[in-house]
Amino acid sequence: MVTIKELAKHCNCSISTVSYALNGSKQVSETTREKILKAAKELNYTPNAFASSLKRKKSYNIGVVISGFDGPIHHNILAGISNRLKELNSKYHLLVTVSDEEMFLIKQKSIDLAIIMDARANDDIIKELAKIVPIITFDHYILGDNIYNTKMENTEGMYLQTLNLISKGCKNIAYLLGSSLSTHNKRRYEGYVKALRENNIEINNDIIFDADSFTEQRGFEVISEVISKYEKIPFDSLICANDELAIGAIKALENNGYKIPKDIMIAGFDNIIKGEYMTPSLSTISVDWKAYGNEITQLALDILDNKKVKDVIIPVQMIERESTKK
Repeated sequence: MVTIKELAKHCNCSISTVSYALNGSKQVSETTREKILKAAKELNYTPNAFASSLKRKKSYNIGVVISGFDGPIHHNILAGISNRLKELNSKYHLLVTVSDEEMFLIKQKSIDLAIIMDARANDDIIKELAKIVPIITFDHYILGDNIYNTKMENTEGMYLQTLNLISKGCKNIAYLLGSSLSTHNKRRYEGYVKALRENNIEINNDIIFDADSFTEQRGFEVISEVISKYEKIPFDSLICANDELAIGAIKALENNGYKIPKDIMIAGFDNIIKGEYMTPSLSTISVDWKAYGNEITQLALDILDNKKVKDVIIPVQMIERESTKK
């Protein structure tokens, strides 16, 4: 690869002159500029984007830090962000990374703003990173300079889900918790508790189960273990912290002869595609993740343009399907 130094030598001029020509500066004549641009094309010269970003102190990269590429949600949010950037013909590029504890890209200033979607980044880590670049949180609320929050109505969604089961006469509503690292998990559980308390239903810790994960496999494993302990399971309905857990739970129950929803009603959260087309179809709480991606992109661009911004709040909607209909 030809360097700018080699291009300057080829054109018999200084590196600064080449730089001015490539960047359209009026500090070089049109004749000199044409000569340098022609040579650059002939030599297949490509500017060093990283070096250029250091000079202008901007990378024009928006970073999204995720915990991994598995699961049904991240790709929809990323699609929303990417599509919105294209629609706006934005000068910013999307850079996605699976984070480690050091958050390398942020600390190296390879991005101008970071959207943190990794639950392993706690409040202290985020506050430290916000000293380097603006930080947008993913459904997490943190007070601090250079920190901007986005959230969805997790508590309200699970509150409505629980009320729906109570309205159907369910008295022993079990709950399957997700990852302990997730703020989704905490807030959704709060909605469940709120609905029970408002209806004078005792919170029974014996039917609150902990998967400490959001995967279908853990839903299957945990509920299979529960079934093995009882001659007949001690709940008439089950709310799961997300759809994947609910799908795993349904498989475990059906494998052991239980009929959904005749014997047990089950509901989830997130409205993933698989839940709609399985049998029975899964009652859930819907979040428009692509719209969330659009909103978070606009927030990021407004921050980078030094505009006044507000926290983004994404509403949710209850969708009732076969798994809670008798």
